[in-house]
Amino acid sequence: MKPQPDSNERPIIVSKKALARFFHAGWWKHTWHFAVAFVPIFKTPTILSTLAGIIMTASLGSLTVLKVDGVIDGNVLIPTLIGFATGMIITGILLILSLFIGLVRLTGFTRAFLRCPLDLEDRTTTAQIKTYLDEGLTAIRHHKSFLAKSWLVSSFIMMPLIFVWCACSFIVVGLRPEIVQAYNLGPEVLNLRQGGMIAMVIVGLCLSNYSITTLAVSSMLDRTVKETSIESLWLAITTSPALSLVSLFAFFAVTAITTPYAVMALFIPALQSSTAMTVTPLTYVSEIWQGISGLIIIPVATAMLCEVVRDCVVIKESGKSGADKN
Repeated sequence: MKPQPDSNERPIIVSKKALARFFHAGWWKHTWHFAVAFVPIFKTPTILSTLAGIIMTASLGSLTVLKVDGVIDGNVLIPTLIGFATGMIITGILLILSLFIGLVRLTGFTRAFLRCPLDLEDRTTTAQIKTYLDEGLTAIRHHKSFLAKSWLVSSFIMMPLIFVWCACSFIVVGLRPEIVQAYNLGPEVLNLRQGGMIAMVIVGLCLSNYSITTLAVSSMLDRTVKETSIESLWLAITTSPALSLVSLFAFFAVTAITTPYAVMALFIPALQSSTAMTVTPLTYVSEIWQGISGLIIIPVATAMLCEVVRDCVVIKESGKSGADKN
């Protein structure tokens, strides 16, 4: 195995070798073994998010009893709204817990995946992978304060782009064809909506790229908060072509596998109607499938994105941690 490059040898631009690894079967086997070993660790946030999805679905489904033949039954209005509000509150709590636990554990996975020497011959044993995962999770738990500071600073840096993305999303949602037709708005409004959709994709990729580089750089725990934020931003810019390409591929792959009905809706217009989107037993099955498939596909997608910046992030272990300076 080749040793990891030290800090003086780290490239700042993604090389063709980084992308070429995706065309090597050994990389996919190596990543698959990492994802499978990570399942027992990742199951808690996955279960929480799946429960949140089921409860939210049930809460939204309960609203259908309010309207029968166009008339709202006042006798069931208040109990139903109380039940709906309670369900949404529980959903929010479960999602927050899932996000926090999942982010911490995915950071540990990222550290383990990047620090484990990449062997395209797939000779890394399961025991070695579990050792790296245990070390990664332990290191992350001991530096939660550093990670919180790094992610908070990165969030502030991303705030302007988040505002732009939200503004574009309001335009896209508010200028749907049926609304434009109902209010007799001019055809130029549709061009504005298309521009908003394009802007959403571009800004979304920028946010995704910076989030991934922040995750990868901060997981190494060898830089200060300032160094982490600056280097993550620089990497997001310099690796944007390759990282954006892999991000799009990972996004469509995750969507197609975890929510296949969303892909079907693109090709079957009837599925996009409100009547076809009602809550059915299949809806609950879809939520469960999304959780089960996410156990594997989310770590694999994370590994794909981190692989792009591996050579730019990983340095030889020096025994010192930049996180300890904070």
